[in-house]
Amino acid sequence: MRPLVVATLLALALPALAGDPAAQAQLIRQQQSDAFSLQLQQSLQSFRSGPLAPERRLELESLQRDQRLGQSETFYRQQVQQAQPLAAPAAGAYRRAELMRFEQERALELDRAREEAANAVDRSRPPPRPAPNPEPTVVWEPVLR
Repeated sequence: MRPLVVATLLALALPALAGDPAAQAQLIRQQQSDAFSLQLQQSLQSFRSGPLAPERRLELESLQRDQRLGQSETFYRQQVQQAQPLAAPAAGAYRRAELMRFEQERALELDRAREEAANAVDRSRPPPRPAPNPEPTVVWEPVLR
């Protein structure tokens, strides 16, 4: 939760820093630091929770995934906010195309996260058992020579 608050405060301060390459580098470093802090916090949370029932484990993973997605959305908004003031009237079409590409990349990341969530739910179910072998001691297979 704390990294989200820091990221939100940084987003509010961005318009003053928009055109500065040093500010852009600082933003990237801050986002990397926030991402690491969230990852560390989630690792500690998982460690402290110990072994959990499958339903509780899914709830914890869902909460952590939602936190990562929220942080990713905040980072996206910060970067878009930083890129928008740089757009000049002559370079407007270029900036719009750049922002559209950036938004498409974020949409792909969101799709991957949703797919990961769906796969996590599928992995929680045990795999179906194979049909029993009619003759457990005899297995018939072709022999390649």
